[in-house]
Amino acid sequence: MSFIITLKENGWEEVQESVSYSKNNWVLNFDTSSWIEVGTKNNSHIFDVPFPEQAKEIWTLNLIEHLCKTDDELFKLNKKNEQNT
Repeated sequence: MSFIITLKENGWEEVQESVSYSKNNWVLNFDTSSWIEVGTKNNSHIFDVPFPEQAKEIWTLNLIEHLCKTDDELFKLNKKNEQNT
């Protein structure tokens, strides 16, 4: 199973063919090497994740979504802390 198919089957939409994908406010950009730039609308570059080897597609997708969810939560906490100060 290709990683692109895994993304699409899990709700990721193609923004630019084989280059950029999004889900909610999360964004993936495939650079010219074997890396994927992971970001959100609040943080355009959270982390670089290697393009998965065969049989590691689901594991990589879970990592990417964990990174995005964590960044969303950190953004909410920071915003809440700013309002309380």
